[in-house]
Amino acid sequence: MPIVARPCAAAAAVTVIAKYRRVSTRGQLDGFGLDEQDEICNGWLDAHPEVVVFGDYVDAAVPGALQRRPEMDRLVRDAHKHCFDRILVPQVDRIGRSARAAYQWAWDMADLGIYFISVREGIDTSTEAGWEQFKKHVTYSEMEWTRIKERTVAGRELKISYGGWPGGPAPYGYKIVNDPTRVGESRKKFSVLVTDEHESAVLRIAVSLLVDDGLNLTDAAAELNKRGLHTRSGVPWQTGNLRNRLHSETIHAGYVVYRKTNRRSDKGKAALGADGSPVNGEEVRIGVPPIFPAERAAQLMSALKKIGFRNSRQEDRVYPLSGRIRGRCGEAYTGAGREGGRAYRCKGLLQAPSCREPYFDADDIERVVWSELGRIVGDAVQVAEAAAGPADRLLGDKSKYEGRVAALTEKILNLEHLIERKVPEYIEAGVDPAILNASVAKMQEELSEACRQRDVAQEWLGEHGKSKRRAGSLVGMGGNALGHVGNMSLEEGREIFAAFDVVVHPSAMERTGKPGVKCPVTEWHWATGTFVPSDPSDAEWAAVVEVLRPFFTKRHFTSKYDIRQQFNGMLHRLRHGLSWCDMPLTWGPRNAIRERQLAWWQKGAWPKVMEVLNAELSGVPAHRRPNLPQLTVVCRSWPESREQKAPSLSA
Repeated sequence: MPIVARPCAAAAAVTVIAKYRRVSTRGQLDGFGLDEQDEICNGWLDAHPEVVVFGDYVDAAVPGALQRRPEMDRLVRDAHKHCFDRILVPQVDRIGRSARAAYQWAWDMADLGIYFISVREGIDTSTEAGWEQFKKHVTYSEMEWTRIKERTVAGRELKISYGGWPGGPAPYGYKIVNDPTRVGESRKKFSVLVTDEHESAVLRIAVSLLVDDGLNLTDAAAELNKRGLHTRSGVPWQTGNLRNRLHSETIHAGYVVYRKTNRRSDKGKAALGADGSPVNGEEVRIGVPPIFPAERAAQLMSALKKIGFRNSRQEDRVYPLSGRIRGRCGEAYTGAGREGGRAYRCKGLLQAPSCREPYFDADDIERVVWSELGRIVGDAVQVAEAAAGPADRLLGDKSKYEGRVAALTEKILNLEHLIERKVPEYIEAGVDPAILNASVAKMQEELSEACRQRDVAQEWLGEHGKSKRRAGSLVGMGGNALGHVGNMSLEEGREIFAAFDVVVHPSAMERTGKPGVKCPVTEWHWATGTFVPSDPSDAEWAAVVEVLRPFFTKRHFTSKYDIRQQFNGMLHRLRHGLSWCDMPLTWGPRNAIRERQLAWWQKGAWPKVMEVLNAELSGVPAHRRPNLPQLTVVCRSWPESREQKAPSLSA
């Protein structure tokens, strides 16, 4: 079935369909691939030639327990534009594995007049019967998904108990191999950690450099790189990553920690529940063969303690945007000292081949991002609406959720009354026990489902309230902070950028520095603010020549090149910021023009020439190459304010 474009307004006479497909993982944990889903949906479409397909939305490797998915979010935005009437899914669990995700999405779409069609189960949620079927399958889908997760976790725990490696990359110094003497669940291969000969040899050399040769971490990293002994990924060693490898518990204690629940940063940290407890269990220590004997490990610890940890960034330097600037190579920028100041450097510079993106002066880029953040914050009322917008529009309607809670609460009370009060009356009245038991079981099932739906709706309302309060907090924080930017410390700036979850995307830019030696004439124009005048008229050129005569002999004015034309070339270069090698030949040989301009500068004639041409008052500024490209500043706390572009900043 071909996909057709249409205006975002569904015609009443035609049913417009949006196809939605999803797979959970790249490994296809649920065994239900995109091709199979597409075949199921297309089969339904072939049987209904009267419908029109608006678009195909595909979330690849996105778990169904998540409420927000990239393509689903795009589909929701199109739904608010009323681009279609129905959402076609191959199976109910594509809507969501958890009851919360499935119910909220179905409710939110129903509030817009958009319903789901699930092919395998023959469900259309626009009908009462279809909605009842939908509820049953949502319950079953969540139960099945819970069973799969429990089985997976149980298998992983069993593997750990036997000393196996449960998954993920091996720590540095080790590799994963299959133990042929044992098998895991369902006869799968049993993987364990063993010492990696090459990586353990690198660690031994590093320890020898520190303990035996007395080098510090920086020099030891440089020596490893000099010997061609790079990290596992092939990039050169740095002070920080070498220190982390040598501080690893695998070296000092002979075990690996699985599920690191005590990590400070989010990277590599085990998932925690709302109460702060680990979702998948407490951390586990898995024994591994030691790389160093206990005595050598103690010598290493003593050396590391003596050396301490110092990198090129001074301790008093704070980098509020560290990790928040995303290079075009995909890597993030981090803080880096440069020529006595602060700068941001792309991590891609450490890779081979290098992305070659430039350093950014920290003060410059922070000033621009502050300015853009101020534009985003703008009017506090408008910001509050933008911040709360996703909760009001993309995630549902508050009043309708309140109505659902009220209706479900009434239904729950009625069912509880029937079970507690009426059933005893029916027993006394002599109703057939078999019929009565079946009726009670049915009411208990309805009561359980109503309680489940009310919990989902109440949870949404609770999150909606948090969103409103958070929006007000952000507005207050932003307005308060941006009101005294000039007096704000870098630590405060870091907190503000984190609160707004700022991310900066630089566009491509030309090299910030000209090749070769800096031009003193250009530097003088920048420093003094003297304009670059227009090409002189005949009268003005005569005045220029009179200014030059005291500085040079007659021979200077008898050049084989047209001096006036050369002077016009000098002015053109200053206006456009050209390097000498980029100069067109319109005004004569480049080197001859450069040497004449340098002679005028060295003799002190250039400022006099600018003075006679009234360059202090008329002309254009000498071109400055930008030291920052155009920046796109994204406040991820506010999805409605994503694309705020800042112009390039000149030096």
